[in-house]
Amino acid sequence: MSGSDAGTEAAPEPAGQPAGGGEWLRARWFNGREARAQEVDLALTAEELCLTAGGGATHRYARRAVTWPERTRHGVPQLLLPDGSVVELPDAPAWDDWAARHHLAEPMVVRWARSWRVALGCVLGVVLLMVGAGVWGVPWAAEKGAVWVPQAARAHIDRLVLSQLKSQGWLEPSKLPAGTVERLRTALDDMVRAAYPADKRPRVQLAVQALPPWAGPNAFALPGGQIVVSDALLEMLPGEGERFHPGVLGVLAHEVGHVHANHGLRNLIVASGIGALAGMWIGDFSSVLATAPTLLIQASYSRDFEREADREALRIMRAAGVDPRGMVAFFTQLQRRYPARQAGLPDFGLASHPPDSERTRLFESGAR
Repeated sequence: MSGSDAGTEAAPEPAGQPAGGGEWLRARWFNGREARAQEVDLALTAEELCLTAGGGATHRYARRAVTWPERTRHGVPQLLLPDGSVVELPDAPAWDDWAARHHLAEPMVVRWARSWRVALGCVLGVVLLMVGAGVWGVPWAAEKGAVWVPQAARAHIDRLVLSQLKSQGWLEPSKLPAGTVERLRTALDDMVRAAYPADKRPRVQLAVQALPPWAGPNAFALPGGQIVVSDALLEMLPGEGERFHPGVLGVLAHEVGHVHANHGLRNLIVASGIGALAGMWIGDFSSVLATAPTLLIQASYSRDFEREADREALRIMRAAGVDPRGMVAFFTQLQRRYPARQAGLPDFGLASHPPDSERTRLFESGAR
């Protein structure tokens, strides 16, 4: 034998049972040197595969060095030999029987693929994995991954969203005096400075816009810290002189709470799915930015996010010396203008909120 894995020696034409036990199996051999296949007989012992050609030459290959085919209902099984030659088995059922009698073990994955119980279990496992990822995995990844998204990417998302809102006619220039808008920006900055240490302050910017009538008195925050307030909100809650109504400041504090907790960005990551999250980690934001405007416009915060933002708003108002009862006045005015809200219907503006009665109790207790 030449080497440990293959060799050739003269042998008579096979007849009856081969030496070492087993039985012969007819096959076609492509030796790699000739284009035409040779008819051969195969025999298998505990250590070797014996291949006997029509001329009487026997080629021996170590059993462990042969690549054995999987069972198949279609096509022609093939043996891959260590010298690069190939043996075709034209009678697939005969090969399956021969392999079974010689106890040629199939890979575990092949046995699993032929078991309907295993296949069904795998399908159910994948479904459960997907459900678990959607319910727990993606939100957890969004919460942990949002803090690593750079501010430049957040600001770019904000610009895209505002551009789309303006192109759709949802945002128009404010009709309020420019001095009023600047004073509101100053009031927002003062609240943020009072509520957060310098190294923990969320980056927020204020824009006052005229929103469509259906949006009503409203405000919303984007992932990069852009807060948009409608003219209608300031008109519904007029202040005294140059002082803003505490309800207006409370609404701004609520939106700061969303920015501080990364609610908008977490919503975007969850809505975009694991693919968008992976894109953020590898630095490719293209898939996120392409869908960001639509997702942020259509998606609403969960009620848990709204409750968290309300609690943060109460903390900010206390730190800045703003009366929390201003938010009670805000909800009272909303209920007068939108009676459906008295039934706890979260149908106001761009976000889903808890019932007004629950939110009123929070700020009333905070005032006490």
